[in-house]
Amino acid sequence: MIGRFLIAVVFSLLLLSLGAAGYYWFAFGSGENLFREYVVVYQQHARVRSVEIDGRTVEQRFYEVEAQPPIRRWEVVLPALLINNVLVLVLLSALALWYSHRITGPIYRMSKELSSALGGRRGVTIHLRRNDEFRDLALLLNRLISVADECRSTSRDHGEDATSGDEL
Repeated sequence: MIGRFLIAVVFSLLLLSLGAAGYYWFAFGSGENLFREYVVVYQQHARVRSVEIDGRTVEQRFYEVEAQPPIRRWEVVLPALLINNVLVLVLLSALALWYSHRITGPIYRMSKELSSALGGRRGVTIHLRRNDEFRDLALLLNRLISVADECRSTSRDHGEDATSGDEL
């Protein structure tokens, strides 16, 4: 179950990446060359200098704008896309692992307790954690086990042969 979920996550990330690559491919086919397109970032710096006006020294504030070296668009987009894919993969994998334990844990617990009840052990109850799935099923199985225990005890009281729980 968790393997299928992880395959679905990887498939969706590949689909997202292929969608981004398809966008660039279609843009390139329509005449735009986004791989040669540059992004220029401008930085604004506040400067202060002392100026003498009419014999007084005054601080003058001004701003300088400086162009950073141009960056190709794909150099900006590709790392962000890869980091996003890795983060989504890690988060969804952790979520899948956490949720799968809420499902597989109760199934394992119920199968162990049912095996022991079928083996002839009396007073078996299935206890699940508070946030586990299948709590309703566990309650129904507990009722079934208690009814089976009552049937065993009444058949033994009446002298019938109830040798094992396999007959139930």
